[in-house]
Amino acid sequence: MIKFKKRNGKIEEFIESKIITGVKKAGASDEEAELVAKEVSLKVAHKADINAEELSNIVVTSLRKANKAAAEKFVKFRDNKLEVKKQKITESYYSYYHQGVDSY
Repeated sequence: MIKFKKRNGKIEEFIESKIITGVKKAGASDEEAELVAKEVSLKVAHKADINAEELSNIVVTSLRKANKAAAEKFVKFRDNKLEVKKQKITESYYSYYHQGVDSY
């Protein structure tokens, strides 16, 4: 079983069907999604664990071979999602920090 370390630090089992769902949402056909998921599974099969960044890069590389437009959409979605998370963390930090400063 391959362990997958999410960006938030949680460890989950690698599930091929999640790759299929993600690349289909980006615009890949059922056939392309299956192909990408199989290729990704083969590339990570020898690993005991993999992190989100590494897995995402493998997915993008494989998806680019199958459907460049879907790969670009996948990357744009991933980057936007990361930016939103980073912004939420920053806002949370500043909110907490200023709350502490104001209480003195």
